[in-house]
Amino acid sequence: MRVRSAFMILAGALGWMTIPSALWAHHGSAIYDETKAVQVKGVVTDWLWANPHCLLEFDVKDDKGGSVHWTAEVSNPPDMMARGWSRKMFKPGDEVTLWMIVAKNGEPVGRIARVEVDGKRYEGMGRVPGEKK
Repeated sequence: MRVRSAFMILAGALGWMTIPSALWAHHGSAIYDETKAVQVKGVVTDWLWANPHCLLEFDVKDDKGGSVHWTAEVSNPPDMMARGWSRKMFKPGDEVTLWMIVAKNGEPVGRIARVEVDGKRYEGMGRVPGEKK
């Protein structure tokens, strides 16, 4: 009986030790080039205010006059409310300026470091690389 109890405690402890690594895997930033940021101006197409991440979708004119559809993330709603963001801060058609850390593979995907909408500036996730504190 004593061996079985010890085994159960050991198995439980080992199980709990594996959970944090799985949770942190979701929050990795390996997709992004953390060394530089890009600034783009675009037009909002959608704003998803939801867990686990809020997503802003917008279109940016490219050098050839075409349009590139971007998706950029920030944290969850409670984290973003603490930064002054809201469910209604973006509407389709709004013009926005974004400072983003973008995907290493060149896809139009990013993490918002800062955004400007309706003449107001909001801090996003992290800092804009290259800027002094």
